[in-house]
Amino acid sequence: MRQFSKESQKQMTIPASRHEVESGPRAVPGTEERGLFGLSRIIDPLEKESFRDKYWEKQVLLVQREDPGCFSDLLTLDDVDLLLFSAGVNLDGIRVLTEGKEMPVSELEHLSGQNGRVTVLETLYQLYRTGSTIALNALEQRWEPLSRLSAELSAETSTRVQTNVYLTPGGGAQGLSPHYDTHDVCILQVHGVKRWNLYGTAHELPLRDQPFDHSKVFEREVEQEIDLKPGDVLYLPRGTVHAATSTDSASVHITVGFRPLLWNAVIQEAVNAVLGDDVRFRTGLPMGFANDAQAQKETEETLTDLLASLTSRLSPASMTAGAVKRAVSLATPRLRHHLTDLEGVASIGLDTPVRRQPGIRWGIEAKPERIELRFHNKTVAFPVHVSDEVRYVATGGEPSFTPRSVPGLLDEPGRLVLVQALVREGFLTLS
Repeated sequence: MRQFSKESQKQMTIPASRHEVESGPRAVPGTEERGLFGLSRIIDPLEKESFRDKYWEKQVLLVQREDPGCFSDLLTLDDVDLLLFSAGVNLDGIRVLTEGKEMPVSELEHLSGQNGRVTVLETLYQLYRTGSTIALNALEQRWEPLSRLSAELSAETSTRVQTNVYLTPGGGAQGLSPHYDTHDVCILQVHGVKRWNLYGTAHELPLRDQPFDHSKVFEREVEQEIDLKPGDVLYLPRGTVHAATSTDSASVHITVGFRPLLWNAVIQEAVNAVLGDDVRFRTGLPMGFANDAQAQKETEETLTDLLASLTSRLSPASMTAGAVKRAVSLATPRLRHHLTDLEGVASIGLDTPVRRQPGIRWGIEAKPERIELRFHNKTVAFPVHVSDEVRYVATGGEPSFTPRSVPGLLDEPGRLVLVQALVREGFLTLS
């Protein structure tokens, strides 16, 4: 373990213990359902609490492993080949990157000549053969392992998560020129070796409307050079300037992008709600105030009153509750096997095992007359007298349970109806 000074590139290197390569899911010690695809698996052997306190939004983290098959259950070179082959003529979500320049996929048809749409995949490969990087955007939307990875990470971090995959040919090819992202990223090296140059932080935690300015001449010196090997992970807080090139062979890496809910967004949402609700904030400043000293004094006094009123109406508790609702709504519904579940609802019995959908993000709010369970950007309400049962279904420690095993005062037919309803709504799935 070694610490780099802040004057260069603030970074920690964690050499991870070697894992045995096995077929099927890879378990991380001390984790169960979520650990298979969650944050613990990515940053192992670092604990999540240490990552949150020392690195998240603060400094670069490099995890090095002598385990080239570490992420083979998520993606392989052949999987990328299959994804491109299966895309056929539909290349939506695919970008072509060459030395910092991006070619829209729509231009590939033009380059392909006659019957260009039919032969567009060959044109894509021709660009790859001559040094271009192929980027597959938002692959979690069409590749099950990355869909589950994104869902688990989103639930753990309370952020919106997107996974892009970059395929770069060997021979020192570069897809993107030095830049920073306006979201944090974790780079998971899957195949080959990629060389990353880090140039320090150009803009600390930039907002989405503060992107890297490519129009200016970039003159920063490289502060750190890292060769990322299969199984290695590199975490970069947003604002960290970076660029990467391939080495001798082709490179495949997964970029996991995290978009957290920011303090300014939470505060702005609450302020806007007050401003829209109170007519005093919707009135205009005094007519002619720009040329009237007395009117300007009155303006200052009115602003003092309005700011005091605004502050008094902002509730940290309400703002936190609103942030929780918003975080829950960020998750993309994962409804794998839901058609099978719907067909099986009627046959669910008291001893039928069920479990929560993997990676599902949810929230519970108790009200005087009902309890609300929020998930998949919707709310399912239940009578208040089944609050204990609903809480168990949502928070119970067992990965799998049966309707009969649900504790509480509800009778067995009532427990069965509760479980069937939540399977039908997509919160639970048949084990």
